[in-house]
Order: sequence, then C-alpha cells, then structure tokens
Amino acid sequence: MSASEQKPIQTIGILYKEQHKDAVAMAKTLTEMLRASGREVWQAPGRDPERLDGRLDHTDLVVVLGGDGSIISASRACAPRGVPILGVNFGRVGFLSELEPDNVEASLPLYLDGSYWIDERSMLRAELETPSGMLTVNALNDVVVARGAEPHVIRIKVWIDGFEYNTTVADGVIISTATGSTAYNLAAGGPILHPQVRSSVLTPIAPHLVANRPLVLEPSAIIMLETQSDSDGAILSADGQLNHALAPGQRVRVFTSEYVTRFLRRRSPTAFYRVLTAKLRENL
Repeated sequence: MSASEQKPIQTIGILYKEQHKDAVAMAKTLTEMLRASGREVWQAPGRDPERLDGRLDHTDLVVVLGGDGSIISASRACAPRGVPILGVNFGRVGFLSELEPDNVEASLPLYLDGSYWIDERSMLRAELETPSGMLTVNALNDVVVARGAEPHVIRIKVWIDGFEYNTTVADGVIISTATGSTAYNLAAGGPILHPQVRSSVLTPIAPHLVANRPLVLEPSAIIMLETQSDSDGAILSADGQLNHALAPGQRVRVFTSEYVTRFLRRRSPTAFYRVLTAKLRENL
C-alpha cells in the first residue's frame, strides 16, 4: 500500500523521553524546524501525557520521541481524542515506531504535507468495581491479572461471554491485543497476531496445568476474571504501566475498547513482517 494524500497537518505536539538526552535535543530541533515552517507546535515530557487533555483537543498530530513504552503511554491519551501518533524510535525494541532518529528531519515534512496512511490498532478496555467507584482503563498492549510480590500461583476464574471457561491456576492471565501479541503475550508463549487483526488473546502465565493453553478470541468477546479467595496480593495491570491491587473475589471485565490508536505510516503494511523477523533474530 502506498501512502495516500491526506489532510495536511498544522498543529503538532511533541512528547519526548526526558531521560534520553538525544530525545530532548531532537524535541528542540523539531520545534524550531516546525515553527519555521509556519506550524503551531507544543512540546512536553512524555511521562504523563494523560494530563495534556486541553492541548490534545486542538492537536492534529503527536510526535513521540521515545521507545514503545512512551508510545503506549501516549496512546491512552491520544486515542479518545482521535489524535494520531508518529513514533520516533529512541528505545530498544521499536515495534511501534515509524521513524529512526537519523531520518526524522528529512522524512517528517512528507507526513505533515499529507503523504501517509492511517494504521488503526485495536485497544482493550478494563473495568473494575472499587469502593470508590468504577475504575476504567484503556490499553493498547494488554490487560493482565497476575500475582504480586508473593512467589506463589493464584487462582483466577475465567468467564467468556458469560460462559464459565475455566479456573486458571498460574502466575496470572494476559488478555492481549494484536499489537500486544509481540510483548508479554509472546514471552508467555502466546501466538503472534498481525497488527490489523481485531481479535484478542487469552494467555495464562506459567500455568499449573499444561492443558491450559492460549486462546484467540473473537473481537466482540467479553472476558470476566475473578481472583479466588486464596489469591491474596494479585494485581491488575494495563500495559504494564497502570497497576491496581486486587482483593480476593474482585472481578475485572475486559472487552474491546471503543477507541483505537491511530498511527501515521508511509511504509508498507508488510513492513511488520520485516520488523518482526529482525526483532526476533536480535533476541535469539
């Protein structure tokens, strides 16, 4: 697929990894370059993009200078507002990034002038009833219920669309999007899904029973996870970044989010396979 002509971009936000001096320097360089071209620009550290609501409401594009973790964090703020992301890889893995630091200045004007296509990625939504009300989180990679600091397995009862599927005895359970299938899900032995697949994957973490295998679910599936009475110390984690302690008997409801994360792309959709094989070889 070639890049198609889209609406030119006028207002850009730059989120940078403040612990990375090259990312900080790049943010300054890009800000000057973009303002010189007549565009409006704002920049901010990427540690807490969900506090940028007001700015994001009037932003055409967010450029993220960081690793996959920075992009995932930005996605939770950008997706509800439909703001697309252009990732520049200042991390180690780079599955979600579009550009490398050495080609940003030459390539960025092509995207800003409208030569790109939109890569939409499914997200998950998790709901947890707490004493203070309903806790709701969105996740681009995964939602995980897992044991905490205590080195023992936990028991999690699993329902799928109201059907009692099983009680998993394991270190935890991962519900992953296609995007997250190359993250924790892959490390736990789950399958790799192409990023455009809308299904999610239910993957046990180090299950007690060998027969408890990963399961690919339909996009509309609703999963309920309940920690059992002997499972003290369990936690709910969204994207490995938002964590909440779970009491025995608490239930977490997980389903496909109404939001999607939108990435700007110029490379072919088949580039996923090239990146995948390269990254897997790096970790052999």
